[in-house]
Amino acid sequence: MTSNGMGRDAPDGVRVKPVKPLGYKAYGSTPHLPESRLGPGDYSMTPEQATLFTGERRRKGDRIIVTEKIDGSNCAVAKKDGEILALQRAGYLAATSPFALHHAFDRWVSARKALFDDLLSEGERIVGEWLHTAMGTRYEIEDPDRLFVTFAMFAERQRLPFDVFAARNDGVGLPRAHVISDGEGVAVGDVMSALGENGFHGALDGVEGAVWVLETAGEFNAIAKFVKADKIDGKYMSGVTGLPEVVNYRGPEL
Repeated sequence: MTSNGMGRDAPDGVRVKPVKPLGYKAYGSTPHLPESRLGPGDYSMTPEQATLFTGERRRKGDRIIVTEKIDGSNCAVAKKDGEILALQRAGYLAATSPFALHHAFDRWVSARKALFDDLLSEGERIVGEWLHTAMGTRYEIEDPDRLFVTFAMFAERQRLPFDVFAARNDGVGLPRAHVISDGEGVAVGDVMSALGENGFHGALDGVEGAVWVLETAGEFNAIAKFVKADKIDGKYMSGVTGLPEVVNYRGPEL
């Protein structure tokens, strides 16, 4: 394995998988609320668990932050051993991806190393959706600084409180997922009504859904999401369509 984590060919010609610089995924999976559309490998929480998110059951010290679910490629920027790393969701370096959109993310991050160096302490990472190329929803983006929409920060494996993430993120001017509700739990129907057809980030094919984050006594507790029934995962991806990728970005070359 090369020092930068890139894969290489073994002597027998077998491709060696690249390493994960953090040793684990950059971001994990999120359980669905009941009646959310499930994709392959997805899973739902129980109706009883869901009541904590949707306001049917309330507990002292709980806070629910609901944000728009952005339909991009989940990516992250991490600081490890003093280096700024552009990562795919699975934890591999973006530069090792077979997909052009991840190489564009790597170039985008490289051009903003000073910003992320100021934002992140050692062992931290910020996670978001990379909107350069359409997955299942198209967007129109001309400003390169609007291509990465953030939604969380981590210190190693610990998710930081929402207010810490929001303050630090906003301090460097990164766009983040729009907050629909902050306080008590909110029913799915009310959230989807608040989002409207295209949400707050200009989803041309209709908004995908929303994410509920539960904090208790100021610390992250649990997370859930809802995806609309008519959502089709990856319907614009070339691996699905057999056609060229649909690029959302219309701005200067990265």
